[in-house]
Amino acid sequence: MITLAPREWNKIRKQLKEEYAWKPSVLLIRETMKRELGFTTRYHQVYNEQTGYIEHVCLDFYNDASESWFRLKYLNCE
Repeated sequence: MITLAPREWNKIRKQLKEEYAWKPSVLLIRETMKRELGFTTRYHQVYNEQTGYIEHVCLDFYNDASESWFRLKYLNCE
């Protein structure tokens, strides 16, 4: 599992939208996302007394190879 801030996910999501422009269902249908990318997204909120709710985007991977590929391709270049 990888946890991202919403702004980080939006940046990666934009890049994925460009790469998969020919097949928009990759980001719209969970089963297609799981099959094509190897992960699904989940939005999670944590309550903090000082700041209120903080939202995180969790990427749930289904195998280690998909997670490694994602880390190398999208998180290594920041």
